[in-house]
Amino acid sequence: MYLHRVYAENFRVFGTLADNAHLDLQFRQGLNVFVGENDAGKTCIVDVVRYVLLTTTNDWLRIEDDDFHINGSSQADELKLEVELRDLNKAQQAALLDWLTLEEGVDPYLVVHLRATRRIESNRGSRLSNPVVSINAGKGGTGPEIGSAARELIRATYLKPLRDAVAELRPKKGSRLSQVLRAHRDVKKESANNFDKKNPDGAPATLVEIMAQAQYRISTKQVVKEVRDTLNRDYLKSLSFEKTPLSSEIRVSAELTLAQILERLELTLRPPSGVSEDMACERGLGYNNVLFMAAELLLLSDGGGNELALLLIEEPEAHLHPQLQARILAMLAEKASTSGIQIVVTTHSPSIASAAPVDALTLVTAGKAYPLGRAETRLDGSDYEFLRRFLDSTKANLFFARGVLIVEGPAEAIVLPALAEAVGRSFQGNSVSTVSVGGVGLFRFARILQRKDGTSLPVRVACIGDLDVVPDDISYIEGRKDKEEKGIPKTKDGKNHQKRKVRDYTPQEIVELRKSKIDRARGGSTEVFIADHWTLEYDLLRSGVAKHMFVAVRLEQAEGSKGYLTDEEYETARIDAEAEYATLVLLENQETIAANVYELLHTKKVSKAIVAQYLAKLAAEGHLGTGDTLLASLPPYIKAAFDHLVPEVV
Repeated sequence: MYLHRVYAENFRVFGTLADNAHLDLQFRQGLNVFVGENDAGKTCIVDVVRYVLLTTTNDWLRIEDDDFHINGSSQADELKLEVELRDLNKAQQAALLDWLTLEEGVDPYLVVHLRATRRIESNRGSRLSNPVVSINAGKGGTGPEIGSAARELIRATYLKPLRDAVAELRPKKGSRLSQVLRAHRDVKKESANNFDKKNPDGAPATLVEIMAQAQYRISTKQVVKEVRDTLNRDYLKSLSFEKTPLSSEIRVSAELTLAQILERLELTLRPPSGVSEDMACERGLGYNNVLFMAAELLLLSDGGGNELALLLIEEPEAHLHPQLQARILAMLAEKASTSGIQIVVTTHSPSIASAAPVDALTLVTAGKAYPLGRAETRLDGSDYEFLRRFLDSTKANLFFARGVLIVEGPAEAIVLPALAEAVGRSFQGNSVSTVSVGGVGLFRFARILQRKDGTSLPVRVACIGDLDVVPDDISYIEGRKDKEEKGIPKTKDGKNHQKRKVRDYTPQEIVELRKSKIDRARGGSTEVFIADHWTLEYDLLRSGVAKHMFVAVRLEQAEGSKGYLTDEEYETARIDAEAEYATLVLLENQETIAANVYELLHTKKVSKAIVAQYLAKLAAEGHLGTGDTLLASLPPYIKAAFDHLVPEVV
């Protein structure tokens, strides 16, 4: 039995079916990971399950007025929540027979429908002010009321965010450890009590017998007997009435039951390496969280009953460092695959998101859920395998952004956010993430947020790429016609030389080349912006910030092998470079300057990344200008990308 579908209408962030603002979401049988920014609706989805199915910890859950969806100044009067459970085995079908939904050609399944109605205003403040709630079986709640026996089978296990794992693992009535142990298939045998006081030294066979023997030995210990007898003789006797005498006994427990014994056990981590196991050693919150999650997984995987094996975990990354977060997700995925447990995780952690298979992710944004399964996105099978290898934690931050800039290399990732900040289109202020794909797979990453049905996500994505067609005046790169004119018509393999320069193409071919680059990654809310001339650096040298790009190159050269510039060296080199450029523009045109300077970058005599660092620094210091004036001076395709990502100035 697994959670197959969740439906919500007029519940918190989710609105009406008529407005297509409702939730209607299918789950995978194994691992489900919900990612997205704060207040997007992840917890709301989990709470639909909790409110409908209830939890194994018997959390106090009640629909409140605040749970009803608000649209503008109007609040809904009725909400509907529905959970569908599928793949019931024969024993589960028999236990839940009275509430099953039967359809031709489909195995019987269970639908639990919760409907809540707000009280009218005149009743507020009375004892009857809480919403009226009914829970029935069947789609739309058309079936009978769900009975208590069914409820016990379909409760979900829930781990709340920022949980206090240490407190949860302490001994107490109904402790989680006692539930884990009681669920173990062999623990029931431990309830037998054949302890014989006439033979107190006999070896106990069960947990209850061990406790009975311990209780007998404690109560017959001389020091305990003396305290008890003194209390009875000197105090309680004088306080007793003739017909109601008071007498005490000192014992471990008033009643020896397996449940009470289990509730007195505590689950703790052993001391770390180098510390004696006999020493009390407090472990950190993070590792206690790991222990708590492991115990819950054991409870679900080792029960052997007919209960719903569903674990809801909010923010498993709580108190964990990134490497441990990845290991936790790997364990959850493995247990979901091998132990028949369905696991639902909500997270704000790029480490968790990158460790999960892409097709196990569901992006939640602006009150909408978008599963990233293979039937949902424009990714193909090879894309999923590619992303499994290359979607690391730095790239996974795209799942938590309102806008995403995808670039080919580190230089773009350094300089473009700085330029956006300077023109008043702050990426940080508008929750735009920059993802550098390292020169490969840009179109694969671009398709993550593209839907097969053509739906546009409310996440703007801009992909920036190079045209990779060399201007004709670049003498240090040879194209096809250059080599043909030198009398080398073919390569050594007898093939045509590669087309590299503008004159190797017809104007229509360049148009088609640009279009093919755009069409490969464009779709939904994803737009592609290709360099106007050649590459980002070359286009900057041809733009209104050419002087500052020139200065950045000279600053990189001034840094040299030392790897840094002092503040004084930086300022001197900057002023000298500006003066050099002012002289240079009197002697040569901008295209020639761009070609000559770019040769340093093309031949890797200067580092693109370090040049980008200096250009970003110059932008942050205000040397490039600000606002619309700077925006207008940038290469047109960069301006268009900023307009797409942040259309309104913040």
